[in-house]
Amino acid sequence: MGKFYKAWCVLLLAGATWQATAQSAKPFVLNAAGGSFNDPNSYFHFEWSIGELTLINAMAPADSVILLTHGVLQPCTEFVTKSNISTLFATGEYRLFPNPTAGRFELDFFVRESGRMELQLTDSYGKILERREYLYSGCCRIEFFNLTPYPTGTYYVIAKLSPNRNNSDGRMITRQSGFRVVKIGN
Repeated sequence: MGKFYKAWCVLLLAGATWQATAQSAKPFVLNAAGGSFNDPNSYFHFEWSIGELTLINAMAPADSVILLTHGVLQPCTEFVTKSNISTLFATGEYRLFPNPTAGRFELDFFVRESGRMELQLTDSYGKILERREYLYSGCCRIEFFNLTPYPTGTYYVIAKLSPNRNNSDGRMITRQSGFRVVKIGN
């Protein structure tokens, strides 16, 4: 009975796998649900998708805020125009001190380009505590902040400089960065 049982199992297994294939090279996508959420009063923007292809990668150089993705989930697909370039502030273009701080700190800018500067002071959850906007003259501005009324924790100053002129190919090169500030006890 042992030989008959083994032969029957081999035959059954061979019959079951005769029409089966190992791996398919064909991509397969099923999108069951998805959406996005954007709160204009916050620093956060969320996109989600359920049932997408599992081969979605996002790549970005360490010194850039440009994000390259491939796969099905592509952010900002509703904008089909030429996109503006966004770069971080370079190391010599700003100085933030003291950090950590007991409350008062300053953020100094040394960017050699004029434009509209937008600053937002946020807590660690992205809630905007203070918003400032002014015309940046082209070099050197000191902004003073006071975290004294707020609890100990991590805060961010989000800075965005939109220049007055476009570059040679007609696109605007926006500078933006988020600066982390730690408030310690008084």
